[in-house]
Amino acid sequence: MHPTKTATTIAAFALFAGCSRPPQAPPAPPPAPVVTVKPTVADVGVFRDYPGITKSVRTVDVIPRVSGYIDRQAFVDGELVEDGELLYQIDPRPYAVAVEKAQAEIGIVEAELRNATDRVARNRPLVEVGAISQQEFDQLLADERSAKARLQARRAALDEANLNLSFTRIESPARGKASATRVYPGTLVGPEQLLVTVRQMDPLWVEFSPAAIELPAVRALEASGRSDTEVALSDGRWKRMGKVVFVDNTVNPETSTIRTRLEVPNPDLVMAPGAYLNVRLRVDELKGAVTVPEKAIVYQTAAATLWTVDGERKARQKVVKVGPHGGAGVVILEGVGPEDEIVVEGALKLYDGAQTFDPAAAAAANAPKPADPAQAQATP
Repeated sequence: MHPTKTATTIAAFALFAGCSRPPQAPPAPPPAPVVTVKPTVADVGVFRDYPGITKSVRTVDVIPRVSGYIDRQAFVDGELVEDGELLYQIDPRPYAVAVEKAQAEIGIVEAELRNATDRVARNRPLVEVGAISQQEFDQLLADERSAKARLQARRAALDEANLNLSFTRIESPARGKASATRVYPGTLVGPEQLLVTVRQMDPLWVEFSPAAIELPAVRALEASGRSDTEVALSDGRWKRMGKVVFVDNTVNPETSTIRTRLEVPNPDLVMAPGAYLNVRLRVDELKGAVTVPEKAIVYQTAAATLWTVDGERKARQKVVKVGPHGGAGVVILEGVGPEDEIVVEGALKLYDGAQTFDPAAAAAANAPKPADPAQAQATP
């Protein structure tokens, strides 16, 4: 055969063989590193948040009971005052004079009564023998009874004078913080004039209006007497646990809410009446709830999903029904169980069936093993 034809035939055969070879599949992607955790199973409380406002347990407007000039203000504006502590002193001198006058009038009437009693005693034998008429003796008895009545009236007047004198000392009706005074020494004051307001600061009330559907839970909290309800400022810097002490007897038909009151401790007096707080009301408890970290959940348009790893360490995406926050993160009502391994890191590169591995476990397996001390000593 001609050498040129032979070479051409071999080249054509090689080209044909190359064209008939099946295409090679692309290499499989490497396993994706993921971090997984087991769901937490525990009882989880269900909470509702409501706005609340603080109120003083006892607010007293201090008003004088007698008229007079203020001699002294015995407290500093805004300070904590004790029950019975002196707040103001009204000039007591006019009322002290009234006491002395009432005492003197009692002395006069007591003398009249003794005289009337003596006349009755002297004339009683005379009326029995007819020396004086019965009518004259009856008048003596009437004079004695009149003197006794006048003495009783004068003693009542003395009590009133002493009471008015005591009213010149205006004391705090409760332990609490005083507001700024409305009057100053030298001011003429009288009944129905507000001097200062004292508000009890510890404990405080927090009033809020939960939905009527939560009424059974609120009643249960009231009956328990436990401090199970959290109240806090919006930024969380002030937080307390309070107990339900009052639930109104009527649901507001316009809002379908019911007025409820908490009692919260305030021993440091940081909080004050009139502040708005967040009330976190415990309305239910899920027994044996399955919870996962919130970062494991991927919210899509139609549903919430998360990634799990099966026994072959292949990724599987599952649609879940999300419940309230609590426990280890978010309660999962449907979709996964306590035996599933939940992906919490590395989910962005996953697809269904993707092979995964645990980087921490791989690093531990590849770490050099420590030398055996026995072998090290035997080596010359």
